[in-house]
Amino acid sequence: MRAALTVVLIVASVRAGVAAPGKPKVAPRPPPPIWLGVFDPQLPVHAPWDGEALTPVAHGGVVRVLAPQRGPAAQGDVVIVHPLLRKTATGAVDRGAVAVADFAFDQRDGDDSVIVLPAGTPVAFLAPTRYDELAIRQTLGKVEMLAGVRRALQRLEIATVDLDGDGKADLASTYGCTAWFDGACQSKGQFVLVRRGARWMIVE
Repeated sequence: MRAALTVVLIVASVRAGVAAPGKPKVAPRPPPPIWLGVFDPQLPVHAPWDGEALTPVAHGGVVRVLAPQRGPAAQGDVVIVHPLLRKTATGAVDRGAVAVADFAFDQRDGDDSVIVLPAGTPVAFLAPTRYDELAIRQTLGKVEMLAGVRRALQRLEIATVDLDGDGKADLASTYGCTAWFDGACQSKGQFVLVRRGARWMIVE
């Protein structure tokens, strides 16, 4: 009886091993090149919008891709991303610009920056985690133009994006104060950051 039981256990163990093999490790995707751009809806000159709330307006226009400080300039087909608006568009770079027929812009002053990625880059918008919010605030707290003033980050808006499909944020865009002086915010705009390991770094 014991011999038969032993054989049954051995067979069961082998079957279990065949049915549930170890998952092969998949190497993480290398981060894609990232370029910054400015969306111009090409509207007539109008009075500046001074609203506080995010106010998206559907409109086509042109994205002017900025030359990077390091690495090659953007070329060919690309993906345009505005994380705060959770909006994407595709197009081709032609003489440093990308024409987009259907996009959106935020009427608030200084919220016209976009992120430009190589064509085919998967983009998934995520709600920022508490950890990412704290880490991003710590990084921006060291920005010289904010003078280390905590109040400069009180109304900071943060949007994050997953670029490799692992469900974790790889890219972040913010909106809030970008220059603090003499006890008040002097200008508003965006910072774009990328995750490098456990740290967030500003894209310049």
